[in-house]
Amino acid sequence: MNYLKSVFMFMVTILVVFQSPTTFSTEPCFYQVIKVQKGDVLVMRFGPAVKYRKISTIPYDTRGIEMTGPDIQIGKSRWVPIRYQQMEGWVNRAYLSDDCHKLMTAAAVTVNPPSYHTVVSGDTLYSISQRYGMRVDDIAGWNQLQPPYNLSMGQRLRVSPPSNCYYRVFKVKEDDMLWIRSTPELNSQKVGAIPHNGTEIQMTGAEKTVGKSRWVPIKYKDIEGWVNRGYLEEDC
Repeated sequence: MNYLKSVFMFMVTILVVFQSPTTFSTEPCFYQVIKVQKGDVLVMRFGPAVKYRKISTIPYDTRGIEMTGPDIQIGKSRWVPIRYQQMEGWVNRAYLSDDCHKLMTAAAVTVNPPSYHTVVSGDTLYSISQRYGMRVDDIAGWNQLQPPYNLSMGQRLRVSPPSNCYYRVFKVKEDDMLWIRSTPELNSQKVGAIPHNGTEIQMTGAEKTVGKSRWVPIKYKDIEGWVNRGYLEEDC
């Protein structure tokens, strides 16, 4: 009996929230992800609690997130419905911050599309292309995929055109260097090396995850091979 009463009260709360007049600001405003470490993601869920299944993930530096309703209190956390890249779901409100920039219209917001997508259960190349507004052939080309485009859980796919930026080495000690290898593996043959302060490194293809490491194909002073992605940063 108590269980049924709890379920009933929860449903009433949801109905009141969605049928009551909007209580949050009507001024055009988008939101950005905060308090999420670099390289990590904010999980979007089907409902307002961690027990609901994961719908998608939002990169740590994402801006231009639309809030579609008021937040609600669930236990000790506040959850809010949002829209991101044509996907709708719920996220923990503590990880969002206003990103208004004093804009007069929502259409004036310029949203930086994410560069990569991490494959989750149910993803297909077509569904991913629809989510990010890209062509299947383009995503396949950026990631060197061949039909029938089989994907695996946790696989990282580039979902926007490669940047024209060059890259530089970082997090390498002054007396050390970054090794260029023939294949994306730590024990593969060394084909070259980049100094700890090396610059003008060109990324030539999509990242590849091997074990717990991310590798990327690069070109440096006519040498081509693979390096650990964790030791490169953009140098635009």
